[in-house]
Amino acid sequence: MEHENDYQVIITHEGTLVFLIKSRRQEPEKPFILYDGGNHATFYRRGNETILFDYLNEKVIPYLKKSEQAVIFELDDDIQDVSRDYSVYIKHVKKNVFTDDL
Repeated sequence: MEHENDYQVIITHEGTLVFLIKSRRQEPEKPFILYDGGNHATFYRRGNETILFDYLNEKVIPYLKKSEQAVIFELDDDIQDVSRDYSVYIKHVKKNVFTDDL
């Protein structure tokens, strides 16, 4: 699992969560966010690529708790722009083994 150290979350006027992360080389495959209601979320970008969103901002948590989808913007430093954007489902679970005890 990889920690996404430099991510941001924007909440649109409509209440949509937009996660801004660094761009990856490969395209995402069936991406989703796994969330247990705590301070962290796990982003499954590809089968072999799992990213931890550590210490979510307290303003984001209420939106994440009630959202079914979010948007991901992958930012590429080389072109200084968004390299790809896509929607992801948020799967709500009672317990996320990857974020226990964090």
